[in-house]
Amino acid sequence: VTSIIHVFNNELNRLCDELNHSDIGIVTTNVTSSVVSLVKNSVNRRCVNTDSKIAVCDGRCSYSAQWPAVIVLHTVWDSEERDLTQLYLALSRARVYCSVVIFPYEGRTLDDSPHMLRLLRNLSSFARIIWH
Repeated sequence: VTSIIHVFNNELNRLCDELNHSDIGIVTTNVTSSVVSLVKNSVNRRCVNTDSKIAVCDGRCSYSAQWPAVIVLHTVWDSEERDLTQLYLALSRARVYCSVVIFPYEGRTLDDSPHMLRLLRNLSSFARIIWH
């Protein structure tokens, strides 16, 4: 969990600097409540005494929402259809910029999810993939 939050905070800091803490969506899919809690705490610390507009929501509750910039936090499960569908829906919330943090379910590695490895390899020509 610590490394996930570290990567998330780095990306959020970068976006907050570029967008002046405004109109950023954080979309989570399959994420544990402990990760969501840490994400919300991180966002709340940045928004104290500001007019910041940073929304945190579950991917299932954001189908009609859009933001100029989105950070997606996605936990990989075993179901290719479920993973790819949820990931696509979360990605489509971004109008201009989208950063995605993909991590395996606890006790697993991405090597246990060949469908996600294939996707990341295919995207490497179009997106910056950071392996952590």
